[in-house]
Amino acid sequence: MTDLTSKPNRAFARSLLQFAVALAVLMCAGGAVAQDRRLMLDTMIQGGDYDQFQVPGLRGGRACAEACANDPRCQAWTFIRPVGQCRIKFEAGPAVPNKCCISGMKPTAEVADIGGKQGYCADYARRGVAASNQNLSQGCRLAGARWGGDFQAHYNWCMSVERARAQSETDTRAADLARCTTSASDGADAKCDHYARVSAVQIATAKKANCTIASYDRLWTGDVATLKANCQRAPSRLLPADIDRRESILAACFGSVGQLEQACGGYVETALKQVSQASANECGFVGRSWTSSRAQHLQWCLDAGPAARKAETDARGQQIAACTQQAARRAACDQYAQNATQQAVNNESQNCGFSGANWSRYQDDHVTFCMQASDTQLRSETANRTAALQQCQSRNYVSPECDEYAKRAVRLSRMNVERACENEGELWSPNYADHYQFCSQSNPQERRDTMMLRRQAMHACSDDHGFRLELGF
Repeated sequence: MTDLTSKPNRAFARSLLQFAVALAVLMCAGGAVAQDRRLMLDTMIQGGDYDQFQVPGLRGGRACAEACANDPRCQAWTFIRPVGQCRIKFEAGPAVPNKCCISGMKPTAEVADIGGKQGYCADYARRGVAASNQNLSQGCRLAGARWGGDFQAHYNWCMSVERARAQSETDTRAADLARCTTSASDGADAKCDHYARVSAVQIATAKKANCTIASYDRLWTGDVATLKANCQRAPSRLLPADIDRRESILAACFGSVGQLEQACGGYVETALKQVSQASANECGFVGRSWTSSRAQHLQWCLDAGPAARKAETDARGQQIAACTQQAARRAACDQYAQNATQQAVNNESQNCGFSGANWSRYQDDHVTFCMQASDTQLRSETANRTAALQQCQSRNYVSPECDEYAKRAVRLSRMNVERACENEGELWSPNYADHYQFCSQSNPQERRDTMMLRRQAMHACSDDHGFRLELGF
């Protein structure tokens, strides 16, 4: 059974994109041409084909219209969007509504104005094809080149001979048909030639449009030779029915493209908005899902099913949500780090002597901590620093001697770190408050002894590391 909702392949998607551009050209820049050629949107003109070609690039329906306009043989044309195929017609058959196609016809006055040998031979070829069809439909015993159904062959022959000879050929066909009597058995080979030729075109078109067809379905299998052989074994009444059935199936397959194109239009717009949002938040996402190319999103969508499209949209949304949450956190941490760094600067400028990671002067240290900490931890750290600084500012230094002792001890402690002397212990604490407290609880001799130990240790370090120690006290 034929599946009329099969997904198009990538070539199919490119053809859709080509048509969108071509239609815009026809409706805008080429509006005058479209009007003159009796443009018919969402319409397929059936029958009368004498030539067909694939449309290169992005010209689409306009290329088809121009090809017909420049060919005196052409009376109508149809551009099949899903397969990018232009069909040029020597006559305008039935115009059938179908979203697969865009069609056009030359105005009657313009067709009538075609003169010279080209105009005459185009008319001759149409008469030849009509006579061939009549010969087949009546089952006449008429064969030979003059009874072929190829419009192009008739036209080319006419162009190569004098008009009188072409007229004689037309008259001969008319006379032969007038003498013809209907016979069900006559003309079987010619009928099957026609059946095989038309059927082969339909099968090739279905494959190119990627309409899913069961491999065992006889309507969609076989080359020209096989189709002709099948025709010769089948009842003649089945042949027109086969062609009509295929044409209806193709029309339905092409018509489903419009629904898919509409669904993908919404998907593409959403995808591009998500890409823009990710870019604005500097998320840095890469890969196919995050391309800014409308065409690439459309091509992917045309190959995907509804579930895959929804999953892709949802995944992008989740990634953006995580990214924007991270960005908001980073902004908050930048503010936290600025406050913490200022408190660290105040700590040093006021000689409070507080130390540790939470008193770092580097903003990145505080940002790193903030990104991993909870809001409660951040509030606690900020409050502790604030309280410590307030205590430092309100401290009453009743002993200038201890204040001087603590400052010298802190200076030696920093020098110990800067010179990589590696002295350790309470004597080398970088905290001003520790040394001030020791001073206030010790006698002058103890203070002199501890300071002497520090000086001796730093002198020994200077000898080992080759630097000159200048203390000034």
